[in-house]
Amino acid sequence: MPLYSITMPLMFCVGLTAILVLPGLSNGDLSLLTLVRKTFPAWFLGAVGGAGALTAMVPAAIQILTAATLFAKNVYRPIFAPGMSDHQVARLAKTMVLFITATALGFAIYSSTTLVSLLLLGYDGVTQFFPGVVLGLYSRRVTKLGVLTGLIVGITVVSCLVLSHRDPFFGLNAGLVALALNFAVTAAVSFLTSAQTSSSDQSLPAAAIAGSGHIG
Repeated sequence: MPLYSITMPLMFCVGLTAILVLPGLSNGDLSLLTLVRKTFPAWFLGAVGGAGALTAMVPAAIQILTAATLFAKNVYRPIFAPGMSDHQVARLAKTMVLFITATALGFAIYSSTTLVSLLLLGYDGVTQFFPGVVLGLYSRRVTKLGVLTGLIVGITVVSCLVLSHRDPFFGLNAGLVALALNFAVTAAVSFLTSAQTSSSDQSLPAAAIAGSGHIG
């Protein structure tokens, strides 16, 4: 993770402070700026706003460049134009940068909650790889089919809960609910498939011995 991630706990501190100092704040996105305006002079508010804009631009630029390049090289050229040159791919990536930036700006202005939902959905989806990694490292009975089945179930559950606005689900985060089901399905399917694999492996030597005795 980037080094600046160590400052993320400060965001939680700002949010908790805003709850105590500004209990009637209608827009949570303005909590930091409202706190600064109430505490410091007006010129300092401009400095904090400029720093916040720069802080948002740097990771956003990296993500936009990455998304545009991935689309041009790994999606458009292999599927729609296999004969594209690297120069054409670069030009398409530059065009996609403008398109993605305009799309993200539109979502931020007219539907900022959509961006937050997509971000949370991404984090909840990445979390579903955790059971396969942990169980694969510490248990030899975990099978590929078990990990794949658990991953499919976890991603499906978290997508349905988040997109249907049922997050949290009975007070629990949708990613946590999907993660619990992911663990359960991975363990159950791995237990069943590993038992079948071990029984088939044990039957092979017995059949080989019986066959050699019959030949002799």
